[in-house]
Amino acid sequence: MGYEAALKKAWDALGEPAAKSCYLKFFDDEYRIDYGERNIISARRETPARDYYKLLLLHYLANENRVPEISGGGWISFKELEGGEVYFPAFRKRAIEPILKKYGDRPADIFSRAMYFDSKKMDTGSAGVSIKAFPKVNIAVILWAKDDEFSADCSILFNKEAKEILPTEDLSVLGGILASLI
Repeated sequence: MGYEAALKKAWDALGEPAAKSCYLKFFDDEYRIDYGERNIISARRETPARDYYKLLLLHYLANENRVPEISGGGWISFKELEGGEVYFPAFRKRAIEPILKKYGDRPADIFSRAMYFDSKKMDTGSAGVSIKAFPKVNIAVILWAKDDEFSADCSILFNKEAKEILPTEDLSVLGGILASLI
């Protein structure tokens, strides 16, 4: 069983759009959303988006107006999302552990990869960076180097408005995508 039913439901939830198509920035690419054809194309690769990317993009478009703008203050952890405490072990495995595996020994190396995204250094941990996933959804990655007492660690946070736009499951997928991209 594929994504067909979920995609149909997501397209239907958008209702009647004002335009035939639009563009939406998602991490390091821009996607053309064609409402008439019900298709989403990567502008950079000129190929159809993966189905799970399509779902995230459609869910974002359906809910982005719930948040007029990002307030610029406040981060939340995955555990603070609805059901996040229960699903945190899966999120840790999907998103946190791959990042920790890549950058745990050398946290500052994340900056050289993050520069390919709309990102900002953060003054926290051994290395911290905020990356714009969508126009109104930012993800913070904070790494701590190992020392004599503690092993290396990583935290992933979302801007507090993200939970108004995307459900917990989508934010989990978003964390996994981030881990694969950086």
